Amino acid sequence: MFRRVVSSLAAIEFWAVALAVAASMLKTSLVVLALGVAAFFWLVRWLNGGRRRAITRRTPADWAVLLLLACLPVTLLASVFPHITLPQALRLLEGVALFYAALNWAQTVTRLRWLAYAVILCGVGLALMAPISVNWVSDKLAYIPDGVYQHFTILVADSVHPNVMAGSLVILLPLGLGLLWFGWGRLAWLNRAWIGMGTLGMLAILILTESRGAWAALLAAGVLMAVLRWKRGWLLIPPLAAAGGAILVHTGPLSLLNLLASTDLVSSLDGRLEIWSRAVYMIQDFPYSGIGMGSFGPVADKIYPFFSYAPGRVQHAHNLFLQVAVDLGLPGLIAWLAILGMVAWSAWRLYRRGQQVRDGWAAGLGAGLLCSQLALAVHGLFDAVTWGMVRSAPLVWLIWGLAFAGWQLANHAHYLEHRGREVEKDNAQEEAG
Repeated sequence: MFRRVVSSLAAIEFWAVALAVAASMLKTSLVVLALGVAAFFWLVRWLNGGRRRAITRRTPADWAVLLLLACLPVTLLASVFPHITLPQALRLLEGVALFYAALNWAQTVTRLRWLAYAVILCGVGLALMAPISVNWVSDKLAYIPDGVYQHFTILVADSVHPNVMAGSLVILLPLGLGLLWFGWGRLAWLNRAWIGMGTLGMLAILILTESRGAWAALLAAGVLMAVLRWKRGWLLIPPLAAAGGAILVHTGPLSLLNLLASTDLVSSLDGRLEIWSRAVYMIQDFPYSGIGMGSFGPVADKIYPFFSYAPGRVQHAHNLFLQVAVDLGLPGLIAWLAILGMVAWSAWRLYRRGQQVRDGWAAGLGAGLLCSQLALAVHGLFDAVTWGMVRSAPLVWLIWGLAFAGWQLANHAHYLEHRGREVEKDNAQEEAG
């Protein structure tokens, strides 16, 4: 009886933890509750492990995750503003908990597919919420009429910045695109319909955010996906490079960089460089401990004041890699980069395995995950909205959990047997047809 109860609880781990994390995104005070739910299921997982008492599945990134977690006590001790740092540290813990919940739950082909669809649904949900939650900025580009934004009304108490919405959507959108582009024949018509409409909805909202950094990230991800999809997809790179060079010559390097770097807060490349320089000063002065998560703004105002911005105006480094190093020091950045690299490697291997066994769904998932990591890195050059201070930051960890779960499952014998039966069934249908 006890074993049956524990096994039943383990079967709902991901959904329970995911719902708790989602609730904490809506209300920050629920982060502690979400961590409590995750801790409870770690105990359940341990009890369900039988004689081995395995608390979690292993990944190549475990050592890097441990190093990142080891930075949290250091960042709390180093912070002069613990009331700012503590919630950010808890948010990072929450992301790690979601990562392992997804990884340990998705141990079958069916569960992996459910997990992938759940991640895509997160993007669809964000796109549906955008018209009533985003504080739209409509004067950044002349290509989108201002009248479009007049149809949107904020109905929530805590609105979302367009760049934050764009940063979340651009790492989720490639997953749906990959499944559609590679696995069209493997998808039921209902899945084709909702994934297709959801992907178009995410793309529409991404365009409306007018986030040039997110657009650049999406373009890079799209080119990579084309290269992965077609044997001669790399032929797209020379004409795109030529077009980029022509634009560069026509507009001038500084004008193009100003266009990419400027936002409603940062008006020019000079402003962005000033912010980045303050981040570099902080890393030089606090290379091992960082300044404490979320403390960039107040520390900069007190020790490294800006010339172009009033106190309280700039709250983060506007660069993902600099922000991680500022918050957690160089050890934290090394750990974070190691996880990112291993996720990209796992996504690549999942894509290759899907190609080898002629599984378009697995190949599409691997390609989508790989393109998602490229989008995360490219967008991270211009902004840091997928890191600690943002409520949607755990979504990155959810994608990472999906990547490792997919790669591990694709290497299991039962996956190869499952895929072998599907191939035989497809061949029999073709012969019958």
